[in-house]
Amino acid sequence: MGPKTSSGFYLSKTSAALLALLLAVLFLALIILAALYARTKAPDPEEVHSEIHSNSVSLPLTSTPSSSMTPTPDTTGRPGIWDNLRLPKNLVPLHYDLELWPRMLPDSDDNYLLLGQVNITIQCVEKTDIVLLHSYLLNISRAELKVQKKGEDMDLVVERDWGQDPLYKHILRTDDTLPSPVERIGIKDLWVSEVHQYLVLELEGPLVAGGLYTLELDYQGFLSNDLQGLFLTHYKDLGMDKVLIASEMEPTSARTVYPCFDEPAFKATFKTRMVHNSSYVALSNMPAIAVSKREDVDGYMWTVTTFNTTLKMSTYITAFVICDFDYVNTTERGHEIRIWARKEVVQNGYADFARSIVGPLLSFMEDLLNITYPLQKTDFVALPYFGVGAMENWGLITFHEPSLIYNPKHKFRNSKALVCLITAHEIGHQWFGNLVTMKWWNDIWLNEGFASYMELLGASSVDCKLKLNEMFVMHSLANLLRSDSKRQLRALSVKEDDIHKTDNIVTFFDIVSYNKGAAFVRMLSTFLTEKLFLKGIRSYLKTFSFSNADQDELWDHLQMIIDDQEEVQLPASLKQIMDSWTWHEGIPLLTLNTSTGNLIQEQLKTASSNNITSNNNNTWIIPVSWMKNGVEQSIIWLNNQSSIFPELKITSDDDWILININITGYYRINYDGKNWNNIAKQLQKSHKVLPVVNRVQLIDNAFTLAKSGYIEYDAALGLTKYLEKEDEIIVWDTVLSHIMPERNPHINYITFPLIKKYILQRINPIYQHYASLIRSNFDETADDYLIHTTINNIFKTACSLGLQDCLDLAREMYSVMMDNSTNE
Repeated sequence: MGPKTSSGFYLSKTSAALLALLLAVLFLALIILAALYARTKAPDPEEVHSEIHSNSVSLPLTSTPSSSMTPTPDTTGRPGIWDNLRLPKNLVPLHYDLELWPRMLPDSDDNYLLLGQVNITIQCVEKTDIVLLHSYLLNISRAELKVQKKGEDMDLVVERDWGQDPLYKHILRTDDTLPSPVERIGIKDLWVSEVHQYLVLELEGPLVAGGLYTLELDYQGFLSNDLQGLFLTHYKDLGMDKVLIASEMEPTSARTVYPCFDEPAFKATFKTRMVHNSSYVALSNMPAIAVSKREDVDGYMWTVTTFNTTLKMSTYITAFVICDFDYVNTTERGHEIRIWARKEVVQNGYADFARSIVGPLLSFMEDLLNITYPLQKTDFVALPYFGVGAMENWGLITFHEPSLIYNPKHKFRNSKALVCLITAHEIGHQWFGNLVTMKWWNDIWLNEGFASYMELLGASSVDCKLKLNEMFVMHSLANLLRSDSKRQLRALSVKEDDIHKTDNIVTFFDIVSYNKGAAFVRMLSTFLTEKLFLKGIRSYLKTFSFSNADQDELWDHLQMIIDDQEEVQLPASLKQIMDSWTWHEGIPLLTLNTSTGNLIQEQLKTASSNNITSNNNNTWIIPVSWMKNGVEQSIIWLNNQSSIFPELKITSDDDWILININITGYYRINYDGKNWNNIAKQLQKSHKVLPVVNRVQLIDNAFTLAKSGYIEYDAALGLTKYLEKEDEIIVWDTVLSHIMPERNPHINYITFPLIKKYILQRINPIYQHYASLIRSNFDETADDYLIHTTINNIFKTACSLGLQDCLDLAREMYSVMMDNSTNE
């Protein structure tokens, strides 16, 4: 052994060579052992993880921190732009090239693997050295950031590929000429900020304004088991166990399927590939344009379905389905339409009704809105298990099976009407939500309120036995008014800052966004007139097509249409009028004194909020539609706490005033005792002078006000004396919802016998009408939505009060259904 030196030991050449050989052998042995171990642990061929196919960008020859790293959660609590719920505006996604490879067999931990690759084309708007986008429950295995187009006024720090030479950093100015088209931005760190579900890329140099870049990410995740994101479900078809994969991205689940800028305003185009088992079909937003084969490392062959590039759209309406379904199809004005469902459903003809209405519904919306539906095809898919009734994804609308499939054997289940309503709602979204989208979730009512209004227009246009005003009141307005009168619901409009975290967003998909939003749209359409309203909406949709808008932009745009005509004059700007509604919680109560013509507004106090302090200083700008003695009058406006309107005075003992014709305004009405009494007399004399929905309104208002202490119950009961003449079942449904013992705490064992006698005297005529109809033709009412939603209340009341014929009919119906094997 040689002498030591201050820096280490000397080795002979022979010893050094032997040591090097030994290390090489050991290294080779470790590689062989690792390979053998990996092969022994290989899963089923369907679960084999092979590299992304040759059309995708391969891993770099030289592994660098910028090209291969796994993000780790940030635990330091360091402050930064990732602390904000909203993405910064410095980067804008333009296009996603996406590949999804989900597995239908579980791994050893009973998880279903998702392999993915996404290349995102990004435009830099403002200089930044951080890329922030959404990614949740995804493990990034490769990340590269490449330059497509350099900015015009900044230096770039890039990595260049010099052929066989290692990658290295090189500073370029924008006027430099590159020896290679491959330029990479160095990634200094890559990590996950879990609070707002961000993937953070800290760069070694800035992206510059005007530059175009491609962010390439390979990743791995898992299919969900909660019907959100990309999920897998098991079901039965033709007696066999089956499996399918589907998606539900709204509001913020796209980030669990692929890294993305997951906000509605960051619209982009998408080109998607899906890798799947050859015995299944893959569906996405656009038509398939290519089908190829891919062989994995074990020789297992997969099918790769490539879809055409989408229109510019939000991440939450991207959609994917892999299934073993069958379909029926049709065309409408050149658009291909397919209804997909379980094979036994299609074979039995249960998808035929949906096929018969979706084309006419699309045409109705096109004609109404004067904007052509922009897609070549639309798939409607009935999923056996789905977390919502339906989802409006562009070109691939997904439904819970009962929301799309009509089985005529299912008697008295409202199924045909519900298919009409839900399908019309989703088709309405193709314009309100997909074509024009709210900028942020605080304005979700612009999507859901308009779609809920359009669903009634659309469903009434096809053969679903639906009456527009009656349907709106019973299907949308009644429950809303009941809820808003029991407790003050939130305001329709919400400030952006009021949404503090991602989990808050879903809470705004509520009765306020849907039903109150629709009620306000209906009110707007009424006081503007349908002609002017549609003219404004058509122009709004064209102006903001493939873009985003907030409610102020809607008001501003409609105001331009209002200013361009003289027929409709408003007491204030449209924004002032509608802000007085959308920013106020609760519901207005108007009280009319017909002796003086004084009309007062206040916020309705409810029985449950009498002890709650609330802001009762709200002043709404209220359109007051009204009639006098059955004759409709011109709209007047109440824009103060109170005003005197001479035209609302009555001078004759028999005169009466009715406010809020067809309940187009969102408010409740109270009258002085004389007017309540005169209306009750008119009902007994000739009740059909008043529109049917106003008869519903009168009963509902009176009992609601009595419960809250505004009027005596005598006034409310006085309106029911005429009921033996009432043949509209929706009026009866409202009456019974208020005066049956289980609905009214003021009815007790002392008053119940009197109420029972009172109801039976008046309910018998309408009961006999429908009992006779059912006995003579049981199927005639099978598809009448209003009958189905209300008749149960009539018959339940008659039978529970001991009406003998009702008990006999119940036995007859039971025998008929038990003897008929086709009834389900």
